[in-house]
Formats: sequence, C-alpha cells, structure tokens
Amino acid sequence: MVNREDCVIFKQEYGNELLVNQQYVKIRAKEEGFMSFNLRVPKEDMEGIENFFKGFKIPEPILIDIACTGNIHCYFKGISPIINKPEYSFISVSVQELKKEIVEEEQEIGIPAHECVGCGLH
Repeated sequence: MVNREDCVIFKQEYGNELLVNQQYVKIRAKEEGFMSFNLRVPKEDMEGIENFFKGFKIPEPILIDIACTGNIHCYFKGISPIINKPEYSFISVSVQELKKEIVEEEQEIGIPAHECVGCGLH
C-alpha cells in the first residue's frame, strides 16, 4: 500500500489521481506562478504516468497535493517528451498556479485549499 504522505498527488477535476513518490519528484518554481514537476521514475511506472497526463487538455484545472498538505490549484500547461534511460524514465509536467482570487472563489463553493507547511513553493 502506498503512503499518501510520501507522495505528490496529481488530481484531475473528475477524481482521477496519480500518486508519485516524492523521491522521484523535483519541483521548480518559475515566474508568474509557473512550476515544473520533473519526474524521474522507474521505467515500469512511466506508461501509467504518461497516460494520466495525456488525458489533460491545455489549460485544464489540476490539483496538486504535496505530502497531504492540501491542494494547490493550478492549470495544466503540458508535458515534455519522455526521455528513456537504461535505469529510469524522465518527464516534466508544467503547470501554472491559479491566482488567489480564483482560489477564494473555489473555497466559497467548498473546494479545499493548499495549507502551506513549508513546502518551499511560497
């Protein structure tokens, strides 16, 4: 069984989730709320990851929960081509964090927000 507290959880609007162990994820914060999640995973995990992200349209909403700290509200911006190495596979996922006003509107209708506990993104 996977411990959700050890994962970065990517969530589609309709309930589909992808759990990726934090040890395989590097996060890069960029300007204007853009972030990239660089996934360096065992080769056998890549097909499920690729299929999950290929189900997104640009700019579809995506929720990201890092170690069960709460949802970060973002728009999906795309994925990189997959790089396959003998020991691992690599893909980068680009998102843009929603502006505060949009998140406040979502909270009014009952969508929980990210409660930062030192995740390093803010």
